[in-house]
Amino acid sequence: MIGLLSLYRLLVPLVLLAMQSFARPAWGLVTERPSLFLAACIAYFTAAVLLLIARRLRWSSLRIVALVNASVDALAIAFILYAAGGVGSGLSVLLVLPVLALTMLADRRDALLIAAVAALAVLVQQVFVGVSGAAPTADYVTAGLFGVVLFVVALLMWPVANRLRESEALVRGDQNAYPDALIGEASPRLLYLLESWRQREADAGPSPASDQTFVAADGARIIRPHFAPLGTSKPPPVLIFLEDTSLLEEKVQQSKLAALGRLSASIAHEIRNPVGAMSHAGQLLAESPHLGEEDRRLTEIIRSNAGRVSGIIENVQRLSRREPPQQERLQLGPWVEEFHEEFCETMQWPRARLLVKSNGREVEARVDPNQLRQIIWNLCENAIKHAVGSDQDQAIELQYGRMSGTARPYLEVSDRGGGVAEEHVERIFEPFYTGGRGTGLGLFLARELSQANGATLLYEPRGGGGSTFRLVFSDPRRWEGR
Repeated sequence: MIGLLSLYRLLVPLVLLAMQSFARPAWGLVTERPSLFLAACIAYFTAAVLLLIARRLRWSSLRIVALVNASVDALAIAFILYAAGGVGSGLSVLLVLPVLALTMLADRRDALLIAAVAALAVLVQQVFVGVSGAAPTADYVTAGLFGVVLFVVALLMWPVANRLRESEALVRGDQNAYPDALIGEASPRLLYLLESWRQREADAGPSPASDQTFVAADGARIIRPHFAPLGTSKPPPVLIFLEDTSLLEEKVQQSKLAALGRLSASIAHEIRNPVGAMSHAGQLLAESPHLGEEDRRLTEIIRSNAGRVSGIIENVQRLSRREPPQQERLQLGPWVEEFHEEFCETMQWPRARLLVKSNGREVEARVDPNQLRQIIWNLCENAIKHAVGSDQDQAIELQYGRMSGTARPYLEVSDRGGGVAEEHVERIFEPFYTGGRGTGLGLFLARELSQANGATLLYEPRGGGGSTFRLVFSDPRRWEGR
């Protein structure tokens, strides 16, 4: 962008001088102050050459580059306008392209500053034109309207500039990456998958039952590698393609939701009837005068869980109907404490065996509270059934915070159980896949609800043994800007 703008600066004074050389209104440009016009064009050309040379210097920031370039353009074109007789000459349009180009390099505040400098330069030169000679009143109005146009250009270009910066950052990738790094240094998991692929190729063994994946460095995306050998040497050089599975999963999710919708529509009525009967029976039982305090507490648990089942059915139906979640700005700290109290009371689980950890900072996420409750409830319930069990020495941990590097909020459920077997890791989120335990719907629904909220649910083995299910919420920088 700066390179094209430099070419523009070199051409503009040359074209203006060529137009002035005609010296006839029908063919060229007639100026009121020819000597000043010539000097201004030469100065602008010289400044363009100097700025072109200065591109080789190491500037402290792109912001300084944009502001310096904007000041040079505004000053030089203001002198050219003054020498040509003001905005009546029509040369004020020369400022539009520099403002448009430079606002693409600046943030919103600097974009407005660049437009303000350009507009002020046009107004000030017009005032000097009026002081030094008679200037039509219409020219002042034109100068003011042109200043408004410059602000409109800056405001319209800012969203485009923001999108271009995001695209550039995506293309550039991680600024912490460095060349000639070993794969094992960048990603031990990727090195393991590569060696496994090489071993299968050497042994002509069968492909794995499911694709092997690993978690990206930002902790929020799942990457599937593809390996392609180059040549016939042993071992051959390998070209590695890294596929972000999020786009493919969106398409797969649509088909899964369609099937889920047909399933939920067919059984929702059948489930709701007995659940409603249970809830009603529990309510009538609670009104009995012969119940003791312990029995009343049990009837309350019946009614509470009947309501929870009804909520699960509603969430599944909403998911299958592709209704958007009712997202709210949620402080994770108070929410986790409330969940801790409710879960322990409902499940009769000792509070000391459900630990809450945080980094001490307030963490805000954007999510549907009811769906978040179902996700975390399923994860904690799975940890009790399949990891902790009756072992009094083990506890479940709830931890929330922000991911290092990306600042994305997360909430995770960890345990010190036996973990997930390697052959099941890639399939635990598939519907009805149980690995010999459970119904196979809990983790599937948890991930689907996560994706509906723009979040990602990931599994990873816990260091020292056990499992960690991490819910990474949507990027705060995206939803805060909406």
